[in-house]
Amino acid sequence: MAPLQGRVKKHKKFLMVILIRALSDPFSSEVIGESMKAVAKVLKELKEKDIGSSFRDLTQQIRTYFDNICDQNSPAPLQPILIRLRLLPGHCSCQSEEMFREDDALRLWAFVLFGILACLTKRKWKAYFAEQVRQSWVTLLLHLQDPNPRVSVECRATFHLSVPFLGLKRLQTAINEHLDGTAELKPEELQVDICRHLAKENAELLENLYKITITYFFSRWEEMRAVAAKLAGIILEHTDRQRMKWLDLDHLLMSLQVLEKDPSPSVQLVATEIISDICPGQVLGE
Repeated sequence: MAPLQGRVKKHKKFLMVILIRALSDPFSSEVIGESMKAVAKVLKELKEKDIGSSFRDLTQQIRTYFDNICDQNSPAPLQPILIRLRLLPGHCSCQSEEMFREDDALRLWAFVLFGILACLTKRKWKAYFAEQVRQSWVTLLLHLQDPNPRVSVECRATFHLSVPFLGLKRLQTAINEHLDGTAELKPEELQVDICRHLAKENAELLENLYKITITYFFSRWEEMRAVAAKLAGIILEHTDRQRMKWLDLDHLLMSLQVLEKDPSPSVQLVATEIISDICPGQVLGE
């Protein structure tokens, strides 16, 4: 019998097409999860050149599982936001605890697979994967505080592997100081360093950080809503608002006011603290 690596390479195109198709199974998260595990095993036997054109489809499919389907990286209308936060009639909490566990597993394996692709990427797909990292790095940063500790551990490894693709050496060095080794991560200290470096090195990436962060104000996970609100506060504190021409302060304050009515007391507290920092001594709405 031929070695596993030889058999995988021989049928690599067929295997990847079948497995990538299974990653989008509309009926079974179990099928998706098992397919992710199978893809991980296959990828470990391949090199970048062996994956071929499947690299693009696989990367895009993996990224769809970084977040729950309710978490969209685009501004949401206010009424659906209020419904999602149970502040208006119409919210139906139909997900079971089992569904949450399935979401955790898919998210975990998505981060694992993205990390494997980061390791595999050398030359052919480097520019493409770098763009995928630019679109994903904020999500990875936020999920370092994922509600599921196992997911956050995998996310930490993947974030570490992905940062070099941003192409910012000084930022990479600063991030490595937080992620190297096994010491407990202090997320807020990491976020402060990132904001300081981006304010000096890359205003475009800082804008990207802010705009994606505020979309997580409306995550279905209260932990992620709190994390996003804190990060927005850190961005404001450690950057020059006069240079942040893209900052819509009125929209930010409106979003924070929504979070002040969040079902979670911890989210309410964070939102109130940030509003107080932005508008010290003022009562909004007066």
